[in-house]
Amino acid sequence: MVDTKTLSGPETDAPLTWFIGGALLLATVIVGVVQPAISQIVFGGSIRTVLFSVALLFFAWGIHRSGSVTARRPLGTTALTALAAWLLLGSVFEGVIAESFSNDPAPGALQVFSYLDSFVRFALAFVAVMQIARAGVVPAPWNWAPAWVVGAASASWLVMAIVAVGTSQDYVIFTMLLLSVDGLVRVGGTVLLGVLAIVLADRARRPKTVTAARVANPLRADAE
Repeated sequence: MVDTKTLSGPETDAPLTWFIGGALLLATVIVGVVQPAISQIVFGGSIRTVLFSVALLFFAWGIHRSGSVTARRPLGTTALTALAAWLLLGSVFEGVIAESFSNDPAPGALQVFSYLDSFVRFALAFVAVMQIARAGVVPAPWNWAPAWVVGAASASWLVMAIVAVGTSQDYVIFTMLLLSVDGLVRVGGTVLLGVLAIVLADRARRPKTVTAARVANPLRADAE
């Protein structure tokens, strides 16, 4: 007796969800590299931020439950959704604050918001990646890949914050170098997750193709 779930149904939407999410992550990198000047759009948001947030929503909710990397469990799904929303709102607020204090090169309000923004991003991302690892939807060991990326980005930011406090004007070049490293870590992490999502989507489709071939011609499939 053939289990039709192996041929069609919500399970087949997981690869599509991961492929779209991975493509959106890679698109954020392409937009930033090819033409940063096109970043500003409606409500002062950023195209890169919008693409990244939409990718998070795809991963959080999926096209169906099987496509959700958190299995739509409340904690992980809420954390990813809140992170997507916070990134969008943060992009808007940062622009508004910067314009409001345009005469001050380093307004205190912008600095306070920057630290608050970093803390909220880390807290939401930490909860989300832990839930992704525990959900068991993404095959091991790749279910820990988001945690690796968040850990690397957080460590890079922490080093930057510590060095920035104690660095004098004589070490501007060193600070710029750390900024470049921090940017590479973030871009590299995004690329890694995007490529990994697309590869896992391709792998998730293959068993269904084999199953379909065996149903259509079991003798030939077995011989192969």
